[in-house]
Amino acid sequence: MKYRNYVDKINRKARGTKEESIKDVLKDFFNYYHIDANLDEEDIILAWREITGELINKLTTKIYVQNACLYVKVNSAALKQELLMVRTSILEKIKAKLPDSNLKNIYIL
Repeated sequence: MKYRNYVDKINRKARGTKEESIKDVLKDFFNYYHIDANLDEEDIILAWREITGELINKLTTKIYVQNACLYVKVNSAALKQELLMVRTSILEKIKAKLPDSNLKNIYIL
């Protein structure tokens, strides 16, 4: 059955269904209208923190995702050099953990 719009789809689906998170509803909405939106920024940041560990997380001053790239600012120059050497392996681990993410690169600032 083809719905006229997303609201019509929600109204038909709302009868007898369980609650969904805002993230799932927005993802469904964007998929319905074929809009490419990345709602996984928080998941990417959490994966970074989990993969790199507590010490690097303490030395990180700023971390954000923009244009499918992860930007990480760190305090230590030595840590920056170490992260620059292993960023491709960290990127592969993040992609393995989050296969639906469209993360392309990691920049260490």
